[in-house]
Amino acid sequence: MSDLNQLNLFGLDLSRLYRRALLGVQQVLWGDEVGLRAWFAPAVAYHRLEDIDETANVALESSGVSLQVLLPDSQVLVTHLTLPASAEIFLDEAVTAHVQSHSPFANEETCWGSKIVDRSGGSLSVEIIIVGRATADAAASACRQWLGSAAVPFGLSVETSHAYIPVNGYQDARSGEPYLRNLKQFALRLAAGTAGIAFLSLIPVIWSWQTAQQYGELLYETEQRSAEIVKVREALVEAQERVSEANEFFSSHETYRPWLHKVAEITPDEVYLYRLSIKNDLLTVSGLAVNAADYQAGLVESALFVDVTAPAAFTLDNRVNRERFTLTMGLSAQGEQ
Repeated sequence: MSDLNQLNLFGLDLSRLYRRALLGVQQVLWGDEVGLRAWFAPAVAYHRLEDIDETANVALESSGVSLQVLLPDSQVLVTHLTLPASAEIFLDEAVTAHVQSHSPFANEETCWGSKIVDRSGGSLSVEIIIVGRATADAAASACRQWLGSAAVPFGLSVETSHAYIPVNGYQDARSGEPYLRNLKQFALRLAAGTAGIAFLSLIPVIWSWQTAQQYGELLYETEQRSAEIVKVREALVEAQERVSEANEFFSSHETYRPWLHKVAEITPDEVYLYRLSIKNDLLTVSGLAVNAADYQAGLVESALFVDVTAPAAFTLDNRVNRERFTLTMGLSAQGEQ
């Protein structure tokens, strides 16, 4: 009690929390409500003190069960105690106080045991047994003598109308070892099974991760190998873009070469041309000729051009003794063929 009273943190009393946690563990491991003990604990053989003999000892030892010796009803006092369900954490203190107030023996000569036999209506019904220590010691000595060298754990209990109630302080510690061992083995098997299932469930994830990693490495290698190809492709695309831009640029300009050839065919050798331009289907030529009017007439007679006119008068260039002219003419459909 003194240790529990010291369980506080910054003035916050933790004793109740500790008691509830301890009670929860105790109920899970040793209580009848959860059922772990019923599943994993070995069978318990109950024999009355007056009926036990050496033949029973051999049978118990060979079967591997524990023994509970039942004290005679005439030597046991049975009482009842009712508590609120919320007071279960103080059950030991309540039972101790009840025994001290109802025992016909002195406190140091009193042995007892208790068990909750009913939980209903928000209350606990506790059955309590009271036994004289001399009676319990005599029964324990008789059991040891009867069992002899047989390695059979035993304890003292009392059979009431509701349950078997063990006597506190007269239970062999070895009685709980098989149960804890079985529980531990089950927990280990359960953990191993859970780990196995978890591993199996992780296999697809691991496989997918490894596959993704391999594909990533292949992708990196492929990118490295195709780096030069990508560069050549980029250069080709860039060249194609330049060609497209050039075609788009020159598509808006007239083609001089065909008309240049046609004009050269019908131009006499004594005529010199120094300028030729085409704009909006209008051809303009400038040059020097011995007789510019004859050259103009020749252009008209060729039927390659229409509306051959001179926008300015012909002038004589005394330096070369030839007439300087400029002629404009439309491009005919016949000339384009």
